[in-house]
Amino acid sequence: MNETSRSQSSLNLFKTQDGYPIERKVIEPSGRLGSLYDASTDNLIDRHSAQRIESKIPRKRFTCRLLSRDQSTDLISFLKDIDFDDAIRQSICLQMITPRGISRLIEYNQVVDENTRFLYYCYRARKEWLDVTAHQTHKIVAAPLNPTEATHMITKILWGFEVLCVIQIPKHESVNSVDQLLHHICDQLQNNRIPIKLNSNDRQLINQLNNIVVYGSETCINQANTSLLTILTRIQDWQKDSNVHQPLIYTMQPLRWLYNGPQFNVPCSFPRPDNPHIARIEIVIKRINNQIKDLEEIFRNLPTNFSSTILDQRLKNLQQKYRFVLNSQDNFQEHLRQALKDIRRHCIEPPTLDDIIGDQRYECLRNSELDKFLTNIQQLLNKSILIEKLKNNHIEYFNVFDIHSNQEIPTTIDNIDAILKRTYSNKNDSVILWYSSDRLKREKEDLYQQIYQELTWEQQQHVEQRIKLIYVDFSYFKDKLEDFIIVRLPLAETLITERDSKKDTVHLLPPSKQRARSSSPLSKQSSRSSPTLPKPPPVPPREPLSISKPIEINVLLLGEIGVGKSTFINAFINYLKFENLQQAEQDEPVVLIPVSSLITVGDRSDEFAVKLGNADSNENHEQQGQSVTQQCKSYVFDLNNRLRLRFIDTPGIGDNTRDIKTIDHILTYINNLSHLNGICLLLKSNTAQLNVFYHLCLNQLLTYLTPTAYNNIIFCFTNTRSTLYAPGDTGLLLRKMLDDEHLNNIPFKQENTFCFDSESFRYLVARKCGINFDEYQKQEYISSWYTSVTESVRLLKYIRKCKSYYLEDWLSPRKAIFDILMLVRPLLETLRLIIYNWKLSEAKISLNHMVLNSNPIDIEMCTNCAQIKVVEVGPFWLIQYQSAILDNNTNQHSCCPINGKHFLIEFNVTHEFVPLPAGLKNERWQSSFHNFLFKCDRLLHFLRQQESTIQDDPFQYILERYLEEEEQISQIPNINSNMNKSIYDVLKSIKQIREENRRKLLESNERLSLNLVYQIIDELIAIPTVRKQIDSIKRSRQLKMKQHERTIPKNLIRNKIFA
Repeated sequence: MNETSRSQSSLNLFKTQDGYPIERKVIEPSGRLGSLYDASTDNLIDRHSAQRIESKIPRKRFTCRLLSRDQSTDLISFLKDIDFDDAIRQSICLQMITPRGISRLIEYNQVVDENTRFLYYCYRARKEWLDVTAHQTHKIVAAPLNPTEATHMITKILWGFEVLCVIQIPKHESVNSVDQLLHHICDQLQNNRIPIKLNSNDRQLINQLNNIVVYGSETCINQANTSLLTILTRIQDWQKDSNVHQPLIYTMQPLRWLYNGPQFNVPCSFPRPDNPHIARIEIVIKRINNQIKDLEEIFRNLPTNFSSTILDQRLKNLQQKYRFVLNSQDNFQEHLRQALKDIRRHCIEPPTLDDIIGDQRYECLRNSELDKFLTNIQQLLNKSILIEKLKNNHIEYFNVFDIHSNQEIPTTIDNIDAILKRTYSNKNDSVILWYSSDRLKREKEDLYQQIYQELTWEQQQHVEQRIKLIYVDFSYFKDKLEDFIIVRLPLAETLITERDSKKDTVHLLPPSKQRARSSSPLSKQSSRSSPTLPKPPPVPPREPLSISKPIEINVLLLGEIGVGKSTFINAFINYLKFENLQQAEQDEPVVLIPVSSLITVGDRSDEFAVKLGNADSNENHEQQGQSVTQQCKSYVFDLNNRLRLRFIDTPGIGDNTRDIKTIDHILTYINNLSHLNGICLLLKSNTAQLNVFYHLCLNQLLTYLTPTAYNNIIFCFTNTRSTLYAPGDTGLLLRKMLDDEHLNNIPFKQENTFCFDSESFRYLVARKCGINFDEYQKQEYISSWYTSVTESVRLLKYIRKCKSYYLEDWLSPRKAIFDILMLVRPLLETLRLIIYNWKLSEAKISLNHMVLNSNPIDIEMCTNCAQIKVVEVGPFWLIQYQSAILDNNTNQHSCCPINGKHFLIEFNVTHEFVPLPAGLKNERWQSSFHNFLFKCDRLLHFLRQQESTIQDDPFQYILERYLEEEEQISQIPNINSNMNKSIYDVLKSIKQIREENRRKLLESNERLSLNLVYQIIDELIAIPTVRKQIDSIKRSRQLKMKQHERTIPKNLIRNKIFA
């Protein structure tokens, strides 16, 4: 049968004529000529093999296709594009057969999107067949003696092999370049031009395609992570080796046509593929599978239990319901499997399927029911994330439903308020109760975050007072909590408050009203209080919420080299200080960032170099084509008592030698902020192309942010005087770029677009340098000043309206990368501490153990520039790092090479050899070591799966340094370093252990979700030693950010328009 007739056969499936052969894409490759097959379930019945066979070489031997899909395509439907007909796909969908070979594509667990490519290759080696005729087959193959479920016999087999590579194009690679390369490969394979010809650039690009999963004939593909280059290299050998060839297509004849006999009278045929009852199966099963997959993902990330009784009960109820849903799914699919088998055997009609789908027994599998269930579980997951976050910030979680009084739940908020105050009133401790709910957290997110920061800051500032923070959750309570409430215990007796009956807030009373006050609902003892509670002291009232710190507005400035970010900040401070340009010209302009530029004056376009401002090591005007600004720096403007504006100036993008490091530096910097209010993308209004802006600026930023932050993106155009204060040609390019890259959910409208011209500031600088301008130019600069001030006011108003984007509340792959990189050294220091105690335990030194201390530092240093000090701690010799300051008081780290294999030291580590606390058991250190190391390698596995700039192993650099330290110690004369030798041996063995870990992770094909990654991160951070080091890193970064911060006091801001 030729290829055309095969395709037609697949489209028509079975016809009713008894003698019409059918074809099946092979799932189970063990069938041979003469093997029996049940076409109603697509299963081999036996593996009989006939001897009298004929064979020939197929006319068309090579097929290669390059396919792409989007997120709307499910993988079972995709099988249709690689010759799986509707019937076999239905059998796969209903799990009538177990996927093997390329049909295992349905197990692919990564996202399929516009960056996913499918490279399919098929080699047809030979055809074999039995020369059978109607009712005469017994002369070649004996008829089955016993009753059989088989409906057909395999009478023809197409042999060969096939491979399917699923390729994820890295986000930092050009999609067009990868597509061109894959089309080039596909064309050579299609025409059997092998070995494949690839130049050095092709090979380099192929090596960048490291996220590939391969499916295929099991004799060829035994590892799903085989590289594309390996596949291409082996194809020629596979073609020649008949041992790797497997059945690809079975052609089968009905037994009732092949043999005479009443036992073969069972018909088997198929409805047409467009039959609506049959087609509905795949749609429904796909929908249910996707929803249950989402449920499974959430359940996997839920904790095993909650400390809250009510939440724990909810978890158990949802787990019980989940088990019921899974059982219902199994029963539903079994029901459909039997029905489809009976339809194919003509026992029932296809409309029966609709009755099964609508059966009340499977109501829990309906779309609306599963969506509702998914929402409930997601809410519980969100609650667990909240509790974990509170715990990490030393805040206790308390659910009001856990208050039971005489087996009854208090009926009002006042009842709960009274019980909580009695329970937590203790003069020895300060307690802060924060009443909140999910609704309030959702509807008043900015206020919630502000309170959160205030309370945690207060707790950190008063460690000696032992302030206990308790988050009181009213989410499930029947009465609505109208506002956040803060209760401080104990309170001064003179503070008396009164509750507004219309709103759940508290207001301070004037002294006269305090004296007149006789009673308050909050001062009465609850009649439902528990008899086991101690006798209550006078109930203190609730305190009004007052936040004294100014609201911080954080604005990130991002753009290419030379776009004018620093000039924008310089101009802005002068807009704040001066009412108009004339006043600024008469006074002394403010220069926050030193200026050095050329300015053109007069009819002859004379150029003058102008400089103003004090020298700043963060600003380099000497290197052309490089960013002037070297590091991120904040400029903080106290606009008034209520508002504090922070502009974050960043290094420019566009220096090919540093762009990746620059982007990482910027994202690391903002990763230390609590929130962003505005993300200003600065562009010149006369830009000819946006390639650099998109690939190295916008695209990189979007890998860090989530779509929630898109409404915080603001487009600021500079140098717009020449385009009449409009975006100019750049605006058209930007609109096209957003459309082409499918980024239409990023708003680009008049309300978030601002046009500036900072030439009026350059004019001020030039005037201070003694350069004169004619009257026409002066009027132009006055107009530029006025327009830019107006836009600045509009910009501030717009930013204030934007909802704050809280960085800790949103997860993204790029953010996870930064969080993991911050963990690397703390994890390995903890791993080394485990090794120290492991070796102490082996040496029978059990009364003492090693502990680790960490302290923040406020200076940049790395292992390349730091001074080292060898110290003796217990039986070990250790190396400590300390900063090296040059004679001119500059930091030695500024001289370090940027490509050296050394790591940044963000905190100091010291160790102590101390007695083991009484009652503390010795851990199983060796087991802890292996488990801990495997968790580290799982995080590295996640890093490697991301299309990120992480090319090297960040863990390896530190491990290699540890080995170097031990080697240095071993060279020191006249010391006993025997214990250090045992440490060296373990460190040396880590490389092999990690290689084995990597092999296991690759074989498992584990695709870590963000939630699962953060579950691992949270587990590791919960370890006190790790937590201590992370706190030191965060504190170090805050100290360094403070050094790169300049505050502009509010008394400098005199322009009333900004008040």
